[in-house]
Amino acid sequence: MALGLNTNTNAEIVPHIRYDARAGRLFRNDREQKPDGKWESRSTDITSPAPVMLMDLAQIEVGWISFTGGAPDFHMVRFGEPLPQQPSKDHRQGFRIRVYAPKLLGGLREFAATARVVIAAMDALHNQYEEAPESGQRLVPLVTLTGTTPVVSKTPQGQTTNYAPIFEITKWLPRPDDMPLGALPSIAAPTSVAPRAAVPIAAPPARHVPAPVTAPAPEMAMHDTEF
Repeated sequence: MALGLNTNTNAEIVPHIRYDARAGRLFRNDREQKPDGKWESRSTDITSPAPVMLMDLAQIEVGWISFTGGAPDFHMVRFGEPLPQQPSKDHRQGFRIRVYAPKLLGGLREFAATARVVIAAMDALHNQYEEAPESGQRLVPLVTLTGTTPVVSKTPQGQTTNYAPIFEITKWLPRPDDMPLGALPSIAAPTSVAPRAAVPIAAPPARHVPAPVTAPAPEMAMHDTEF
């Protein structure tokens, strides 16, 4: 019986977002083709104002991920299935999830991480999702990154500080057509999005102050939601 693993060696072309746990920042990654035909990657900081997006927690995947060697290598299964064996010492346990925000992200993207503080935050969010009655109604949670929490760890090299994201479900919406149930063989390049200035990563402060968040009004229809 197939494990349903994705070993796509072209994973780098899938539009995605990434979270830098060392700085507590969320980035949108895009690829642009230059006039000479070469492709170039560009990261845009989308941490502020507090980003809001649909997260497909019903189809979250877990498994082993390696970000070494250029293209990420995924060996994933749907949540609840037995994990595959670790492919190599460079592969770390992590998750992968589809996220959707027409304005912020240009459509459908993927979010994957292996950092422990990010996994812990996603684990807490998934528990919140499973306990909510809306999950049984096949609604999709609209999730806001409301801030970060510093996590201090001791290592052989000394003390380090990472920043755990704080995810909160602020609304539930019907599943959009662009986020279907079932496997997606590939994700099309996102549509153009309003540019945000790329922000250089500076040394993180002692504590991050969450940006103010205004939750969407309960009576708002899906097409009125700004995300």
